[in-house]
Amino acid sequence: MEQGKVVRQFKSKKGNDVVFRYPTKDDFTGVWNFACDLVSEDTFIELAGTAPTEEEERKWFDEMLDRIEKNESVNISVFVNGAFAGNGRADRGKYRHSHVGHLGLSLAAAYRDEGIGTELMKALIDEAKALGLRLLTLSCFENNPRALHVYEKLGFQKAGIIPNAVAYKDGFVGEVKLYLPLTADSANL
Repeated sequence: MEQGKVVRQFKSKKGNDVVFRYPTKDDFTGVWNFACDLVSEDTFIELAGTAPTEEEERKWFDEMLDRIEKNESVNISVFVNGAFAGNGRADRGKYRHSHVGHLGLSLAAAYRDEGIGTELMKALIDEAKALGLRLLTLSCFENNPRALHVYEKLGFQKAGIIPNAVAYKDGFVGEVKLYLPLTADSANL
């Protein structure tokens, strides 16, 4: 996929201007700041503990751009009113899982409940299909009903729950595994 390619533009439910596009090298600072904010929020994502150093984030960012270039990943950056506000990705599996994409997404707290996350999921599904993926999977914290509702509304089905799989806020919560077939024949994979 092409760096900087605009995938979708729209107005959020609150009237904010939203742009989804593929990242460019110039997005690094916004991505790093966003990652640091998410760590401090301690939200429903795997990234937790201490914020990544600039070096750690640069390594991850460069690898992400490389995976996009090699068609191993879809990665959509979210900009709200011109500012970096989140991202979503579908990473292609390897070997016998090369037809499967694993989704992940995050959005700045200030822009949740505006329909942006739902639109981001729809864009990721469309881009994953364009990449030739046949099945999408994702994981969600069991205690995140808002996200689970969105995923199920978009057609994801629960495969199961792994009890106490995620360390979260001085305890453990279950990890819900979900999937979405992207082709008619992939429903039987």
